[in-house]
Amino acid sequence: MVATADDDQRSDDASTPTTHWVLGADRRSGIAGLVVSGALVAGYAVYLAHLTSNTYRHYGYDLFDIAFYDQGLWLLSRFHAPYLTIVGRNLFGDHAQFSLLALVPLYWVRPDATTLLDVQALVMASGAIPVYLLAMRRLRRPLFATVFVAAFLLYPALAQTNLENYHPDSFLIPLLGFAIYAAVENRPRMFVVCTLLALLCKEDVVAVVLPLALWYAWRHNRRVGGAIAGASIFFAFFTTNVVMKSLVGISTRNAARIPFSSCVRSCSVTRHVSDFVKEVVTKPGHVVSYLLASDRPNGRPFYVWQMLAPTGLVFLAAPEVAATVVLALAVNVLSTVGPQHQIAFHYSMVLIPGLMMGTVYAVSRLRTARRQAIAVGAVAVSALTCAVLWGPFPFSRQPAAPPTLSSSATLAVDRVIARLPAHAVVSADDRFVPHVDHRDRVYLWPTPFAASHWHLGEVEGKPLPFAAEVEYLLLPATLGDHPEVFARIRAGFVEVAREDAGGQGAVLYRRLQS
Repeated sequence: MVATADDDQRSDDASTPTTHWVLGADRRSGIAGLVVSGALVAGYAVYLAHLTSNTYRHYGYDLFDIAFYDQGLWLLSRFHAPYLTIVGRNLFGDHAQFSLLALVPLYWVRPDATTLLDVQALVMASGAIPVYLLAMRRLRRPLFATVFVAAFLLYPALAQTNLENYHPDSFLIPLLGFAIYAAVENRPRMFVVCTLLALLCKEDVVAVVLPLALWYAWRHNRRVGGAIAGASIFFAFFTTNVVMKSLVGISTRNAARIPFSSCVRSCSVTRHVSDFVKEVVTKPGHVVSYLLASDRPNGRPFYVWQMLAPTGLVFLAAPEVAATVVLALAVNVLSTVGPQHQIAFHYSMVLIPGLMMGTVYAVSRLRTARRQAIAVGAVAVSALTCAVLWGPFPFSRQPAAPPTLSSSATLAVDRVIARLPAHAVVSADDRFVPHVDHRDRVYLWPTPFAASHWHLGEVEGKPLPFAAEVEYLLLPATLGDHPEVFARIRAGFVEVAREDAGGQGAVLYRRLQS
């Protein structure tokens, strides 16, 4: 496949009526493409919203991420400071995710964790909209545009990260998609708005916005592209070194993820980077071995393959747009944290728009309609194959797992939680925390009796001074998490509710009055 020379100055300029290029030459085919694509987007959103909400209702999330955001938004919706007692730090000190503020009004209407999951499924599905628009704008073939929508929604990393938990990174999928659309189609106002909104989602999105802005400056508008590039660097520096540092004491907790650092305690990002560069220069073989080493559940090269394969590698025909995600991909691959190079975790969300939109762009640069059709067919086959191999769909080799607890066990836990007073201070198991976090003080067991994931980890395993203020414990019927801590404090609590449910239930303990 060979790309043409620069074809940005196409005959279909901005004066072309919107309905013409959205529907294509054949109005009936265009309407059919819109209807089918819309049905695919709606079907994905409903399906994933149902799966994630069902997992939540059956206590299937054993990571505290969703509770982290649920408690934070509940506090903000009550006009309280978003200090999260689950982890002992401010909501915006963990990450500068100011896009969360847009969800506060929803918590005035429906304050529930499933609201987050429903919104997440919807915004992730909406990432297909800029894919469709770019395909129609540049290819004018409703069938091709619909295939690209299906390929986007079948992307294994999209559905897998959707199922992981709740993360506001999901906002980046449509925002970056529209930013890329604006960049390719040279719409400066739209580009500025979308990139600035993307920056509000997370401090490290600079890894994608900066390369995209530089591409835009190279291809279209140096002034606008340069301004956004500068703004992205400034925003990353300001949010980490001013906002986050003022809230938690350090600019970022992720510097230690850079490999080959000699630091044993908290060090600056500069120190970690310099140690890595030194290793690259003095011991390149070690770096290569690190990148190629086997890792569970898969190694870094396989992760890269899983991210690229759904495109059929068609983006290589004109890789410049897809290349804007190389920096973010490299960050994930280099990280010492395993989930960053696994498609089931939210770190991969930021890569998907660039890879799929870059594939659409590459197809549009092919010389003939025949080559374009072959390329679109390759994308379709690759997307479906990868969805079968690595996706969580009903037709995949490993479809989404059923809920953790049976209906009877779920009802049993619900009955125990109903006995917990609304404003009581409680330490709860990680599976139960997301269901009892609409209160000022809730802790992740065994915190505060033995700090776990607390603040920045300096006091991990140590009792915290306010342990005596915990009024209730909400624990599994079969306790496997820090039973020695419970044995130490058991004498100070009395059991007030128990539902065993075959070992899957819960127990509620109340502190004895002194």
